[in-house]
Amino acid sequence: MSKKEKVIVRICVGTACFVQGGADLLLYNDFLDPVVLANCDIEGISCLNMCKSTKDSSKNVKPPFIKINEKIYDDVTQERFCKLLAEAVNA
Repeated sequence: MSKKEKVIVRICVGTACFVQGGADLLLYNDFLDPVVLANCDIEGISCLNMCKSTKDSSKNVKPPFIKINEKIYDDVTQERFCKLLAEAVNA
């Protein structure tokens, strides 16, 4: 049986994301399940450029943004972060 690759997680810490909840997501060691955490590679990233790309869009998205593997999620709370990572790890 081959070892499962870690889930790649990037938390946007650009100004808008940081002040609208990204800073709370960086405290992931305090609220993530240790089993989930052990299967993830998590780090902050200066910007995912989602604020700029959605200003002229009809999509109603808002910070903070995270990227799990290649999918970007918006309006992520600590509770939603836990759920999304648990789903990704168990996929």
